[in-house]
Amino acid sequence: METNSAEKAYRYWAGEDAPKELRLLNGKYWESPHFTKEYIMYLELQAPKSWVNSFIALNNLAPAKDSSFVQPSEAPSWFKPTKSQIAFEPSGFSQGSTYFIDTLTGHMLMYEIQL
Repeated sequence: METNSAEKAYRYWAGEDAPKELRLLNGKYWESPHFTKEYIMYLELQAPKSWVNSFIALNNLAPAKDSSFVQPSEAPSWFKPTKSQIAFEPSGFSQGSTYFIDTLTGHMLMYEIQL
């Protein structure tokens, strides 16, 4: 499964359509046919502050310990974290998933990988 549609990328990743309060800007999603749901997802969205705060809490995200994020070579051209975005990582095991969040504006870039 593969798409460059923001709406489809969100749906494949979340298993449901995006809530109405989100504005999906860009997306890219790839999933292997393997039964263990191996995937790589890039998503750019605009979200209300309450949604952002809930997302951070529900996913146990914490500010990245260092700023050594290496952008994957297959990242889409629109995936460009800015200085105003804080890099967040899952507090548990992660294969490199990173979420860049501007906590004032709700602008987010999400890179999630599960292989």
